Amino acid sequence: MKKVLGTMAALGLVAGVASTASAVEWKMTGKYLVEGYYMSDAGTTTLGVDLTETAAASNTSDAWYQHTFEVSPTMKVNDKISMMATIRLVDNTVWGAQTDGDTESADVMDTANDFYLHTMYMKYMSPIGEVRIGRHPAGGYGTTFADTDSRQDRIMWWPSFVPKPWSVLLFTGKNFDNDLQTGSDVGSDQNFDHYEARLNYKDDALDAGIRYSLSNDNRNTTGSEKELYAGYAKYKMNNYFANAEVAYFGGDSSTTVDWDALGYMLEVGGKFNNLTVSAMYFFAEGDDEGSANDNEGFFNATASGIAPVTATGTGHEFTPLYVLTGRTTGLLNPDQTGVLNGGIGQTDDGVKAFVLAADYKVSDRLGLHAAIGYAEADEETATYDDEYGWEYNIGAAYKLLDNLTYEAHFGYLDTGDYFKGAAGANQTENVYLLSHSLTMTF
Repeated sequence: MKKVLGTMAALGLVAGVASTASAVEWKMTGKYLVEGYYMSDAGTTTLGVDLTETAAASNTSDAWYQHTFEVSPTMKVNDKISMMATIRLVDNTVWGAQTDGDTESADVMDTANDFYLHTMYMKYMSPIGEVRIGRHPAGGYGTTFADTDSRQDRIMWWPSFVPKPWSVLLFTGKNFDNDLQTGSDVGSDQNFDHYEARLNYKDDALDAGIRYSLSNDNRNTTGSEKELYAGYAKYKMNNYFANAEVAYFGGDSSTTVDWDALGYMLEVGGKFNNLTVSAMYFFAEGDDEGSANDNEGFFNATASGIAPVTATGTGHEFTPLYVLTGRTTGLLNPDQTGVLNGGIGQTDDGVKAFVLAADYKVSDRLGLHAAIGYAEADEETATYDDEYGWEYNIGAAYKLLDNLTYEAHFGYLDTGDYFKGAAGANQTENVYLLSHSLTMTF
């Protein structure tokens, strides 16, 4: 609690100093999320779902509550300068699992689900364009495919001379700095740096962009230079829509192995009065075991080096299915704790999947959801079956107040034979997941 008060006092001091030059305008937004989960088959040594069990055994279930509370203050110093921040007082903190029963601050960022400064950066509207400096959200781009909740220390610039509806973004980011580590300067040649350029177009019907990034990782003797070529498009025409994103990783995985990994997503749909229907296909390339000089695993390539470093797979923010892509299961992405349970999201096997979904707006307050999906491996491990399984979802959301929403979800996975492992040696269980949540925004 002392650290919470200390942080707020420091922000107040900054505001006080700045107010000597001009009046400071404060604005605060935030969110409080309470969630409850029931998982029919839970891991005994790792968190999340467990799809296999030994002979004559039965996996135990698991149930828990957790909550997240964040505040996002904005301090507008004048028309040109603002300070932006997001502070998480609790972050997916499981009820009853706090240190000594209380939420406390961690010394190392992202290692505990409690109070920490999530993002903080300055926005400066300069004569040559918008500039942002500081710890900035880094996981989102285009659609939610392969997106995760991550941050990066950046210097960003949107040049003002680019005519609308076009825009350009240039930035450099620091993933890891080996200078001044353990109290000594060991040389900047062992840093992990990031450089990126983006071009975007946006009007009433089309939102599209392309990006190129170079991640230069010199933290070990082999080193790597990973390149990302990506693009997205979100198009609306009357009652119909289409969303797409593609990402390709190239460059050097090591001195002897090249990156050569592809992933993409395509979604089409339409809105008919209160009913919205959609069809989605997504693909993440697996690694061909016969290709020793190329690393083709898209899930491996998405390991960004941006905290959390385990943010691989299809991404925490990409959740078209409750179990296969849910953030509490870790099947196609590590779960919210960074733990892999199903063994897909950080393997070389990849995924090919489709999802059919429907959303029906019963009233201004009540909405219903249903989805069915199927997934299989792109390049399954030797002697493994390729089927991940079929999944069925239903859900509902009810708006209690304008800023208070209750949701309930049910997901059932008809587990595929992939999880039987090598030569079908394991037993598998079909699993189901129940969850409900209450979200308050301000």
